[in-house]
Amino acid sequence: MPGLVPRSESIAKNAAGVKMDLDTQPEVMHEKSHHSHGTGAENQQNGIPLTNGDHLMANGIYSNGISPTPPDVQERTSAAVDRLIGQLPPEIEHITFGYTPLSTLISRLVQETFIGLADVINDMSETPIPQSGQNGQINHVNHQMTGNDDTSQVNVQKKLRLLNFAGDRRAQFIKILILSKWARRAEEVSKIIDLNVWSSNRLQEYQDCISWMGELKRRLIPLRDPNPDIKTALEVLSLGKASWLPDLGYIPPEPLTSEQLLSALRKINTLLSIRLNLHETIPPLFRDFAIASGRVTFRIVDEFEVDLSIADEDPSSQFFFIDFRFSFSPIPTDLLAGRLRDEIESRANDVLKRDGLQGLFNFLHNLVLTHKLRVLRNQAYEMMRSYWAENLIVEAVHRSVVVQYWTNRPGGKNWIEIGLKSGRETRLAKPSSVPRIPHIAIRWFRGGTEVDDAKIDLNVGYLSLAAILKQIMALHTSYIFEGMAAKMKEALLYSSGSLRLKCIASATEPMDASILIQLTATRAVKLVKEPISGRFAILPSSQVNGQAEFDLNRLPNPAADGSSQLARLRSSASVDEVETTTNSLGWESFRSLNPNRDIVKRFFGKAIQRVKFFKRQPWTSQFLLAFTTSMDGDSWWVVELSENGQAQDAASLNVPAGPTVQGAYRVTLPELGEVVAAPSFAILARIDKLAAGTISNLVNARHLQAQKIPYKMRQLPATDQRHQPSCIFVSFSDRRTPPLLRSSPVPDISWAHEIVKLEYRGLSPSGHRAVYVATAHLSKNFSSIRDVVSKIPSLFFRTVHDSDTGLESEAISLPIVVKVGETSIPTLINRLAAIGLLLDCISAIKFYHAKIESISLQKVSFTYKSHPSLSATVHFPTDAPMRLSLSSPNPHLRILDHLTTLLGTQGLTEVLSLIRTTQSLLDGLCSLEASHPNGGIAILTRSEEWFQVRYSSPYAKGGYDIHMRQRRDDPKWAVAEESIKKGESGSQEFEDQLKGLLRRRKQNEWFGVNGGMIAEVSGVEDMLKTVDQVWRLSQHMPGDSRPGKRKAETDIVEID
Repeated sequence: MPGLVPRSESIAKNAAGVKMDLDTQPEVMHEKSHHSHGTGAENQQNGIPLTNGDHLMANGIYSNGISPTPPDVQERTSAAVDRLIGQLPPEIEHITFGYTPLSTLISRLVQETFIGLADVINDMSETPIPQSGQNGQINHVNHQMTGNDDTSQVNVQKKLRLLNFAGDRRAQFIKILILSKWARRAEEVSKIIDLNVWSSNRLQEYQDCISWMGELKRRLIPLRDPNPDIKTALEVLSLGKASWLPDLGYIPPEPLTSEQLLSALRKINTLLSIRLNLHETIPPLFRDFAIASGRVTFRIVDEFEVDLSIADEDPSSQFFFIDFRFSFSPIPTDLLAGRLRDEIESRANDVLKRDGLQGLFNFLHNLVLTHKLRVLRNQAYEMMRSYWAENLIVEAVHRSVVVQYWTNRPGGKNWIEIGLKSGRETRLAKPSSVPRIPHIAIRWFRGGTEVDDAKIDLNVGYLSLAAILKQIMALHTSYIFEGMAAKMKEALLYSSGSLRLKCIASATEPMDASILIQLTATRAVKLVKEPISGRFAILPSSQVNGQAEFDLNRLPNPAADGSSQLARLRSSASVDEVETTTNSLGWESFRSLNPNRDIVKRFFGKAIQRVKFFKRQPWTSQFLLAFTTSMDGDSWWVVELSENGQAQDAASLNVPAGPTVQGAYRVTLPELGEVVAAPSFAILARIDKLAAGTISNLVNARHLQAQKIPYKMRQLPATDQRHQPSCIFVSFSDRRTPPLLRSSPVPDISWAHEIVKLEYRGLSPSGHRAVYVATAHLSKNFSSIRDVVSKIPSLFFRTVHDSDTGLESEAISLPIVVKVGETSIPTLINRLAAIGLLLDCISAIKFYHAKIESISLQKVSFTYKSHPSLSATVHFPTDAPMRLSLSSPNPHLRILDHLTTLLGTQGLTEVLSLIRTTQSLLDGLCSLEASHPNGGIAILTRSEEWFQVRYSSPYAKGGYDIHMRQRRDDPKWAVAEESIKKGESGSQEFEDQLKGLLRRRKQNEWFGVNGGMIAEVSGVEDMLKTVDQVWRLSQHMPGDSRPGKRKAETDIVEID
């Protein structure tokens, strides 16, 4: 071909990635050539070198004198090329797989050479050297043979081996050298490899295409219809005959009349009856037949009916196939027709000719079984496209149908296999030998394990895969529910009949299978299983039931593990029921305490499933009320908390910091007689009461142990359906007197026996405090004050029967109210001491004939015998000593502090004695103050036995002291002469009468003596009045000329 072939280095790629000649670039190259040569347009046309001359010089302006391409054609060609650039095929795939770096080959060759050389040298060294002198000369210097003349066989073999090794290695290195030269042209070699792979792939595709076309032609041969004989068809349609068909001259028979046809049919019926009864060996399953209309009809129940007839009277002639019908449903709406029917008829006649009736049965039986399996398979696919979607998986394995149900359930797979199985069929009367015929059978796999003893009715007369699946699901659901119920009935709650459980099984309908479970005394649920998806459902719906339903649907083996979830459901329902009632009562859930499983087992038992803690506001923060539930029953507990006492245990058990359980004490309700009871308001109130008593007895016992006070706890017999915690009997013996009792004014409880019974009686009406009743047997006869003590609201006198001695004794009972969780022992000790003081006070008041106005354990109020208008109250505070209070006006208010001190040290008897002794004196002093409304007198109380009377202006400045003196155990009031102080009065009469008082004879229960005046208790008031009258004489008259001076002097003296 004329022209120039461009060189390889002039090949480049354009922007679209297509290889092209560098001399065929766009117009830019043309313009550049035009500027450089001046005749670029004449030298090239569209970048193509011109022919017939130099590729740079044209043979004239145009080739052969004319332009090869008109300008308009040239423009259209360029536009077409530009459009085709984006539609070019992709680049050839670059092959990189299987390449090995040259460096790796060289490195491996060097290693292999080194290892081989070392092996050769080692082998040569191990070869024995021949003895000296046999071959070669000896080098006497080195004592070795020179080897140049050694021609021994061993030496030759060594040399040959070394030469062979060197030659082999040399050949390998030559190969590497050749490869290294090829590697210098790796890019070109890579392109050759890419082209080779591409052309091999194209060749393989061409061969595959040819093979496919040949295979398609071969498969189309059976489907090809013969070419129609149009010529013969036209001749037959137009003339009624074909000229090329020979005429055999047959005379057509005359048509049969109705009588002839009926006679022929009756004859055939007779021949069939004779042949079947006398000559034919009828298969056992073909015994059910009927002859009519010239044919015999064999019936196979739930399979098919086939009509046969004969064409010859010879009993040895074959039967001929007439008709075939299915005797099961569903059957095809369009029965066998066309080529399929012709095929069945042809095969049936062949079988009848070859094997007779037995062969026909086998052929049709297998045909029917295959069709039944096909029907079941189609039903399975239809179910997959309906509401069973995503819950069934259907597989066809040979002629069998495999249906997996409940595909979204966790655990092992569940499926059924419906296929053919060989076995003994006993449909009719059992003959001597029953043939083995195939039949449709089913295998059920539950959780991946085959179930052998399942009774499944396939109902081959009415094929319904949905009904079969319902049976399987009903049996599976019943199996699960029966397993759950069996394990649930092993628990005490359901085995003892405290709660009811009923399992309903069904063999046909899965929705009829269910479990009725009584969770609590007032709640029950129904567990069912949705048949399509296999999910459990718990009715009625609630939050608690929904969580249990979710947990059940996650179990891989619900028959074995479902009972545990139902047990958790029962526990959750019980806790929820309790929470609902406790919220109405104002009990608070305590969520800060979350003990782990080990702590729960240690304090509450291993069978406990749920624990719920409640906080009672009236209780101390140390105690909680806990509700536990298990399959053995529900229980209530008193829980004692410890913040720091169990820190080490908490750290060892990896529990979070906070309150921990220190102890748990069960609260029992024996009067209920049930392990599960409805948490009504009345029952919770009983539990609250008993729990408070348990806490109180626990705290009291610990306090008694800490104080080392002997005690004993005893359970009293229940009366009137009343159950109380144990009573505490405390012993207050003299040798073990409690410290609080020793510090009280009364060192012992001598008024009562040393044994005191402390009995818990419940809660206060507000429910915030615990109420105790302490009973102390009296050791003295207090019958004289019984009427007074009986008026105390919190004290009760009663006659107590001692069951040990059989005797009756008087006892005092007093209630004690404390906060739940606090000990009542200190209050008991204070009350016992207060009772002793109270009894002493009452005895003292009775002794002094005072009148008691009101009485209680906290105070006693009484009035004076001599002055009923005056009253006093003795208080008995629990945390302070006794004190005395007086109502105003009361003359003893002057010495109230002294009386209170005396009351705390010596008791009320001394106080009453002092009140009686000072009554007249204090009345007189009050009268003195009342008789000087304008002042001039002051009364000072130095003690309960020492008083000072001081006069001032307008009287003579001075005064006197009055003291109590004992004379022959009889109290007297005395005024010492040296205690009488008088200033300058200016009245001689005052001086004389004052001196006369000191010499007065006894009159009105008082008299004067040397050194003063002495008055009886009853006469001291008259003595004070008389002295006051005398002192009034020192009053200054209005006309006195020196009052100012005396006043000034008096003032000055007073200041001094």
